[in-house]
Amino acid sequence: MNKLFQTLFVLFAMSSQGNATPSNSIASKAPQNLNANKLLTSNSSNRRNNHAESVYSNQTQQHNESVDKRLEHISVDNLFNFPQTLRNNFYSKNLAGLYFISDFQSEQIRQPYNEFSVLYKKAIAGQHELQNISERIATESNAYTLSSGVKDKKRAINKINNALDGNIEQITDLARTSIVAHDIAALMTAFELIEQEMQIVRIKNRFKTPNDSGYRDLSLLVRLPEKGVIAEVQLHLEAFSIVKNGKEHHNYEQIQQIQRLQESEKRDLSEIELASIYKLRTESKSLYQQAWNQYLSA
Repeated sequence: MNKLFQTLFVLFAMSSQGNATPSNSIASKAPQNLNANKLLTSNSSNRRNNHAESVYSNQTQQHNESVDKRLEHISVDNLFNFPQTLRNNFYSKNLAGLYFISDFQSEQIRQPYNEFSVLYKKAIAGQHELQNISERIATESNAYTLSSGVKDKKRAINKINNALDGNIEQITDLARTSIVAHDIAALMTAFELIEQEMQIVRIKNRFKTPNDSGYRDLSLLVRLPEKGVIAEVQLHLEAFSIVKNGKEHHNYEQIQQIQRLQESEKRDLSEIELASIYKLRTESKSLYQQAWNQYLSA
């Protein structure tokens, strides 16, 4: 019965072909020696393929919807807040990459010692370790280092007592250094190498959010791999470093002198003093902006 039906179906198709005109009939172009079994087998295969494609499409759509739902709860900040070894090489070595570095801070940033004499001794040893690592990084990234050595003991004690409420383990800049890069690409390379060499516990990206003076840098706190103490590393662009250690430093000292005189005399700043401070700060801000423009136009 099925074979009879198949034969009639083919004869009907051929008959329709004979009546159709070449201009409006696709069947007129079909071969004349079609086999009914092959034709129906082909149609059945096409139906199975279409069904399989439909099932695959539905499964793919359901999978994508599931992924989208999981991604809805993931923010960009959290996405890149995984261990620093996985963050390596995520940054392009240009201005966009520099802006992409987000501020970061570990939950607790504390030195491993709460007795000042012990901490200071460890910081001296840590300064040597930090300097060695920094010089190696600077060499590999076409940069150079500037270091004033371990923080003066009297200044450190004064900071602990006045700024840190006596919490010795909270002072983080006893060992410190600066790496000065000639351009943004070199600075980004230095940053990546620091991630590989040391544990970063805090990032302040002042290129995105500069100080009121217009000063910009990448300020890092790192934990030294051998001594275990926290140290400060500042990544500078060369034009900013020149201004900071030159004219801006002179302006800063003048402002400090005016303010110290006002405090010693226990009075408010005079209009002349206020005008002088404003002029000095405006000049410094202009110098920093000129420095930044060099890298924006590069």
